[in-house]
Amino acid sequence: MNPGRRRFIEFGGRLIGAAALGGVGWRVFGGADPEAEFSQPKRPYVWRINTDKCTFCGKCETACVRNPSAVKAVNDQVKCSYCVACYGHLAELTISSDKINSEGKRVCPYDAVLRKEFGGGKDGYHLYTIDQEHCTGCGKCTKRCNELGTKSMFLVIRPELCIGCNRCAIAAVCPDHAIELVHCYPEDDYRGDFELDQELKRMEEADMGGMEDAQSGEKS
Repeated sequence: MNPGRRRFIEFGGRLIGAAALGGVGWRVFGGADPEAEFSQPKRPYVWRINTDKCTFCGKCETACVRNPSAVKAVNDQVKCSYCVACYGHLAELTISSDKINSEGKRVCPYDAVLRKEFGGGKDGYHLYTIDQEHCTGCGKCTKRCNELGTKSMFLVIRPELCIGCNRCAIAAVCPDHAIELVHCYPEDDYRGDFELDQELKRMEEADMGGMEDAQSGEKS
């Protein structure tokens, strides 16, 4: 092979390899796409936390290849009781209601659980949400809420933050096997089953057609 052509091919290979590594590095260490929450996942499968198995061990915060972790806490407002003092928010609930915002010791070490008056004044209803930018997926708020509260707080893997590893680093160390790879689209959009169903339907129609032909032949 011509030496110049060999050098050109080697240079092209290095360039492609660097671009691929750069793309992976950007996804691991870079921030989320600001428009990502409005887009559909590019892959048919996503990593998900099975809330029935999760015991909030804390490994989601440290095992994820993303830093901070792609795992975040969320609060289900349907299950939440809008309490004056929340188990997932306050470490000690004996504090008076007028001092919660200023002196209350927080469960979250990053103060990511936000409390806002919802109605009825300081002793009325309060709305609790999670600051996703400060949440690291440590699971401390969710653990307290599930052990002592209404179980409205739980952990999720944000699909726009997850880079979709073939083998999830969190799943590899999760003691409860709570990290699962699941199909992320409605079953009607799952082409594999759809095509299989169509093939079975064609086979059934062919069998029915054969039976009808046989019956016609017997009558004649």
